Amino acid sequence: MKAQTTNHGLKLFSSGMERMTRSEHFAVADRMSILTHANQWYGQLRGYDRVGIAAQVNGAMKRSSEEIRHQQLADFRAIVVSSAERFPFYADRLRERLGGVPGVRDEFVPSDLPLWTKDDQRTFFASLRPSDFGSCFLHSSGGSTGVPIQFYMTRKSFEWRTAVARRSYSFASAEPGRRAFFVWGDAAIQPPVHVRLKTRLSQWVENRSYFNCFFFDQQRKRVCCQAINQRRPIALVGYAGVLAELAAFCRAQPELLKWRTPNIITAAEGLQPGQRELIEESLRGRVFMSYGSREFMSIGMECRQDRGYYLADDNLLVEVVDEGGKPVAAGETGQIAITDLHNTANPFVRYLVGDIGIMAPGDQTCSDGLPFRRLLEVRGRSQEFVYTPDGENLTLLYFSHNLKEFPWVEGYQVVQRTLQHLIIKVCSGSLISTEMKQKLETQLRPKLGAARIDVEQVEQLTRRPNGKVAVLVSELEATPCSSGPSTLECA
Repeated sequence: MKAQTTNHGLKLFSSGMERMTRSEHFAVADRMSILTHANQWYGQLRGYDRVGIAAQVNGAMKRSSEEIRHQQLADFRAIVVSSAERFPFYADRLRERLGGVPGVRDEFVPSDLPLWTKDDQRTFFASLRPSDFGSCFLHSSGGSTGVPIQFYMTRKSFEWRTAVARRSYSFASAEPGRRAFFVWGDAAIQPPVHVRLKTRLSQWVENRSYFNCFFFDQQRKRVCCQAINQRRPIALVGYAGVLAELAAFCRAQPELLKWRTPNIITAAEGLQPGQRELIEESLRGRVFMSYGSREFMSIGMECRQDRGYYLADDNLLVEVVDEGGKPVAAGETGQIAITDLHNTANPFVRYLVGDIGIMAPGDQTCSDGLPFRRLLEVRGRSQEFVYTPDGENLTLLYFSHNLKEFPWVEGYQVVQRTLQHLIIKVCSGSLISTEMKQKLETQLRPKLGAARIDVEQVEQLTRRPNGKVAVLVSELEATPCSSGPSTLECA
């Protein structure tokens, strides 16, 4: 049965306009139309097939779930065969599991194949010759699970993930062109002037503004509220933990935030119990959770009708599996494994992202008519905070964002002994010199003030009972509160 999506785009567009004036409505609509066409044809003229890919991504919402799944399996088999042909390392992994390498005419299903771990990725990447990837993008994962990685990405994959991200944000009426305010992180290393100018131009064209939240003390929260009041965004996007912090701050001082943003998108982590209600009550907007990663960009997004993440099934194959790689039943907890269906520069096939999830039953349909499968819940990606000597809280994303700039950091862990003392435990395949430690400390110093920072090389990091690295080990007896109930623990 075909998904009923005839009025889907219109419903999503009009729902975010209810608080706008008539002139604002048409101004935004015109801007979005102009931006969309200009952006797509610019990419088309550059040879990126941006128009064709955007048409496929937008057209997927009009297809049936059966059609999506059939194409997804075909794309999965194609990327497996392509990865085996291009990368001997991955072909060897297949031989270990299957006794051979599948061909283009062979029928196989995802559970037949091995899982791809972060250790596999690190070993694989170390075997590559950069000269073979001159036309590809080099990316680094920030390592929110404590294990940063590097990988290459093709232009085609970039175009796919960008188009999918635009579509996902449209579920929350927050696609480029809408006035949006991002409570986000800043660049770990200051890029060249021409890159900064290009970024600012892109942000202006897309009607987006950014507020650096890596250091989010009481004064910064006040400045953030003032910026939101001035900007009057249609969409507010930010790290979930940081938005919860801002919401708690606004609950204690409700007079500071005067503008009501209708659409609020949380990113980088799932919401903890009570955080959705806190954000919606204090920031006075509808919360949409997004799920993504550096390796794949947008993985899933909530729509207006259902909780949980509608998956980008036309770009990715998302599975919830047991330790042996077999799919678990809908409603049961398992590891999230993801296959990138369009990135031929890296064998992201059944890649374990480090998160735990629960899949919805396949027969649960979306009331908005979306044909995609739904991930009910993501567990294991938890935003925690490090506290500075003056008692303010610093998001852990600050550490992952900066430590990814050091290729010799193979794993890390932040240990907070006291407010004045932090230990950064680092795993590395080579001896970490005093000079290397000093450079890492210098990179982290700007947000940590007078705190003592010790960098220690270790062979193994402390793990939680579920096997995941505890990125933060806090030895503080209680969570410090700054002036007023600015955290959920203090509220």
